[in-house]
Amino acid sequence: MFMREQIDVLIVEDNLIDQKLIANYLREYDFSFKIASDGLEAQILLESHSFFLILLNLTMPKMDGIELTKIIRQKLRLEVPIVSVTAFNVNEVKDKCFAAGMNGCFSKPIQKIELLGMLTQFLPKEKLKSGDQYAYEVIDLSYLKDVSLGDEEYEIEVIEKFIETINQDLLELQQIFEEKRGEEIKMIALRTLSTIYIVGLRSKLETSLRSLENMDLSEMGSQLECIHAICNKAKAEAQHFVDSVKQK
Repeated sequence: MFMREQIDVLIVEDNLIDQKLIANYLREYDFSFKIASDGLEAQILLESHSFFLILLNLTMPKMDGIELTKIIRQKLRLEVPIVSVTAFNVNEVKDKCFAAGMNGCFSKPIQKIELLGMLTQFLPKEKLKSGDQYAYEVIDLSYLKDVSLGDEEYEIEVIEKFIETINQDLLELQQIFEEKRGEEIKMIALRTLSTIYIVGLRSKLETSLRSLENMDLSEMGSQLECIHAICNKAKAEAQHFVDSVKQK
């Protein structure tokens, strides 16, 4: 039987700058990857390789990201997670992305914390380095410690970005709920999922965030309160970590 070569990430992107940005991030974290400049190249690679995650641009020559996703799901029948990284406004394209079979949608330029979240969310646990457990009640910084290779400035940068991003996500979730725009909850919840992985909140928040996708607006209030409580505790611990490193 023909065995496909296993690669961590397939980057499908025609923009050379974006290719290099994502590739450099992946090299930092020691993940393997292949690059395709358009959908047709990606389809050829998918016929000879297996991937844990596909990152793709929506607009490319020869075959765009939507068409490629439909081929992956309907023709190749692959369940590999697919995440779009697009220059479009995410709110304008998210429905089309999810309808085609994608698992996420992010704006360019992709941030390190977003990519780390995707890798932690979609790659098998054995692909992620394990480390010592750190003495926090809610957050777990072992993965961040591994990928930082002792670079405390990088750790501070990532944690401060986490605090900034989670503040924005929580604010938007609350505003959407108060304005009764339940149809937008799913997108913000998915984005928040990628934010929380870098600080080890998966086991504490994934179920709650995913449940928002299928809840009626009337049921969301108590779940949002729970999410806010955990995230506020996580933010406090994250800030404590930043302060303690800066005081060294």
